[in-house]
Amino acid sequence: MLVPSRIVLVVEDETDLREIIQDVLAGDGYLVTCAVDGAQALELLAGGLRPGLVLLDFHMPRLDGWAFLERMRGELGLGEVPVVAISGSNVSHPSVAAVMRKPFDISELLEIAQRFAG
Repeated sequence: MLVPSRIVLVVEDETDLREIIQDVLAGDGYLVTCAVDGAQALELLAGGLRPGLVLLDFHMPRLDGWAFLERMRGELGLGEVPVVAISGSNVSHPSVAAVMRKPFDISELLEIAQRFAG
């Protein structure tokens, strides 16, 4: 059985939201790494980062969430890492574990982190 990793990768281009998520999760004991878009997130993963959870915005510049997810699952072979979409619109993808609709509250964020990253 895999032990959940308390490392969370936040992929979000909106600075204020990214910082709030980071502060809330770090305050609850998670190790949080942030990326401003999918391209930066792929660089982190290719460099060896192995999160227990990815919180992923789907509407971003350079490399959006769909392209990031395809490359993360395919090229990097990280199919076991749960991905939770954070989006203001309807997002549907077969390999997304859950969706948090913007705006979401802190209790929802913490519940998602606990459920997927321990």
